[in-house]
Amino acid sequence: MEQQHTEESIDLRAIVHSVIDNWYWYVISIVLCIAAGLVYLKMADPIFEVTSSVILKQEKSAPEEMLLLQDFGFEGGTNNIDNEIGVFKSSDLITKVVTAQEFYISYRGERRFNLFYSPELYKESPVYVRWEDIEPESIPYTVHLELSKKRDGIEVLAKFTTDGNEHSEKALLTSLPGYIDIAPGKFYITAQDSTNQEWSFIVASISNPVAVAKNISNNLSVSTSTKTSSQLEITLKTANRRKGVDFLKALIEEYNRDAVKDKNQIAYNTAVFIEERLKEISSELSVVESEVEAFQRQNEIADIPTQVAGYIQKDEGYTVKRNEIETQLNLISYIEQFISKPENKNKLIPNLGVKDPGLSAVIHNYNELLIEKSRVESASSEANPALKQMNARVDNMLQSIRASLANEKSASQIALRDMERENAVNNLQMRRLPTVSRQYNDILRQQEVKSSLFVYLLQKREETNLTQAAVAPKAKIIAKPIAGTSPVAPRKMIILLAAFMIGVIIPAGSLWVREMFKTRIENINDLNELKDISIIGDIAAVSDFGADDSRVVVKANDHSPVNEMFRTLRSNLLFMISEKDQSVILVTSTISKEGKTFVASNLAKVLSLMEKKVLLVGADIRNPQISNTMTIKKSSTGLTSYLAGITNDYHEIIEKVDEHLFVMQTGPIPPNPNELLAKPRTGDLIQRLKKEFDYVVIDSAPVGLVSDTFTIAKYADATIFVMREKFTEKDSIHFLNNLYAEKRIHNVAVVLNQTETLTRMGRYGYGYKYSYRYKYGYNNKEEKKSRWF
Repeated sequence: MEQQHTEESIDLRAIVHSVIDNWYWYVISIVLCIAAGLVYLKMADPIFEVTSSVILKQEKSAPEEMLLLQDFGFEGGTNNIDNEIGVFKSSDLITKVVTAQEFYISYRGERRFNLFYSPELYKESPVYVRWEDIEPESIPYTVHLELSKKRDGIEVLAKFTTDGNEHSEKALLTSLPGYIDIAPGKFYITAQDSTNQEWSFIVASISNPVAVAKNISNNLSVSTSTKTSSQLEITLKTANRRKGVDFLKALIEEYNRDAVKDKNQIAYNTAVFIEERLKEISSELSVVESEVEAFQRQNEIADIPTQVAGYIQKDEGYTVKRNEIETQLNLISYIEQFISKPENKNKLIPNLGVKDPGLSAVIHNYNELLIEKSRVESASSEANPALKQMNARVDNMLQSIRASLANEKSASQIALRDMERENAVNNLQMRRLPTVSRQYNDILRQQEVKSSLFVYLLQKREETNLTQAAVAPKAKIIAKPIAGTSPVAPRKMIILLAAFMIGVIIPAGSLWVREMFKTRIENINDLNELKDISIIGDIAAVSDFGADDSRVVVKANDHSPVNEMFRTLRSNLLFMISEKDQSVILVTSTISKEGKTFVASNLAKVLSLMEKKVLLVGADIRNPQISNTMTIKKSSTGLTSYLAGITNDYHEIIEKVDEHLFVMQTGPIPPNPNELLAKPRTGDLIQRLKKEFDYVVIDSAPVGLVSDTFTIAKYADATIFVMREKFTEKDSIHFLNNLYAEKRIHNVAVVLNQTETLTRMGRYGYGYKYSYRYKYGYNNKEEKKSRWF
């Protein structure tokens, strides 16, 4: 966490330093952007809000006409607030308003600063323009007619753009009103009687109403006051308050007209539908009624329930009569049996309820006669003539009873058969009655449906006619359109704040883009990608090396910033090689001209200031530069002479620079530098030097160009890798990480050379500034780096 915090702090300081270094670009950009914002605020038309409120007439259910159509399978629905909001903002509705009110034609006056037209002259234009030979909806492009008063009339300049090409054409109108016929078409221009103002220049812009409507729709908002409310809040943003008020009024009126038209259209379509259905149902009803009549006639049906009751009553009557007749037959059979028995002779015949009065009278007389005969017999003998006469009368009367019983029996049997036949017919009628009733009910049901529907349609026809006669507006205005007194756009503070932010973003973005495309190390922060490798110092750029032109800038008792930087480097290095036997320091780099020899020479010098015996060895055999850096005479013998065996005493090739600093120059350049350094003699020499000197500083070859350094790297106790600000490629960081990971060099530390010290003072705490710079490398020419800022 502490490391992360430190990195973030370093990044923040780097950003602050970047801003400070490029402050003038930020100031220029901010001033220009704020100036542009002020110009925009001066030139832009102020935008006002025009608001209005309406309440939509909510229908709790679908209209009666729509319900009727739904009953017949047509789709329908109730009002939906979201749908009505969509209607208010629809392009078709707004286009109607734009076309009807001619909002697609605008008029403006003189130009401002020859760049922008003045505010729109809504209903205040002294002239009126109309495109004659085209319908508004067919206008193909916007035409600007610039009318200028001249001595000989009115000059008309038409400007328009087609296929990305701008066109213009002039015409002269001698007087108003008049017609001009130019490239876009034929235009009628007349003076407005209602305005008596003087004018010299007017521009009339004619656009396609659909395009104008689209622009208005983008600036129109319609919303509900609450989620469940039918109140709509309508807001329009416009540059002309009066025009905005008129537009909202016209929009609401057009909305109501369309709503009424839609309702009447529904009623009209319903009426047409009803009339067609009435004709069809009337014809169908006539057919059904004819079928009812024919069925009744065929099946002798008047009233089925009454007929059913009659059949049931008849059946019950037949049952009663059958019982009575059968009872009489049983009585007759009983009497016949009674009188046929000999033992019942001269006995009274029982009359058990024979209903035939004649038979009953005969039996009654017979019984009376027997009673009288019995009384006579008791008073006289059988020889009595009166008794004989009575017996004759009894016999005759008994025969008469037998004949009456036979007749009554025969009559009852005939009556019973007739009744059974009639009952069978009645039962047959009762059995077929359900089928007839079902068929009859089916026909009646069709008649009732057709009749009910016919009556219903007649009623709805009257209701539809009433609906067409009286339709109320759908949107009721509860707050008339009113324009705000203060503009809502452009907002001055927001514009200026945005201008300020853009003024900051432009240079910051440019710097960021520049950084993104930089491939070279720009400052010490770029070295953060080093892995497990320390940064032990950075050295300021030096441009003035004094009269002797020596690249050794470290001097005793000199406390200049660059001297202090080398002293800091020395302190950090000694911390790395704190062990007593660690005294061999290898100095290398990726490529040439990164200041490797300069750092090695000054490092040797700063170590010698501690009164330590220091030897600087020139091991960059292919490109020796120590003599140039130290401003000493180039020797014909050196390291290569000893390694090649030309010189066997290395003391002969060591030169004394001062009391504590010694130099071993490179010597002649051999044809095989790598093989020469790979000899065991090299390691033996370094071990001897290590024992003789307190510190041995080896200036080796760049590792990115040749492999010589890897041959002797194993003898070094510490390796200083030199990188040059704004020169070394960033890929060198990954290259060094790989070398260290592969253990081809060890105990490595990085020194960043030729840094811009004016941005480093804060980190080191120096309280003074300087601008020393120096040049060095494999040649005396230093490439000039292009900079953006």
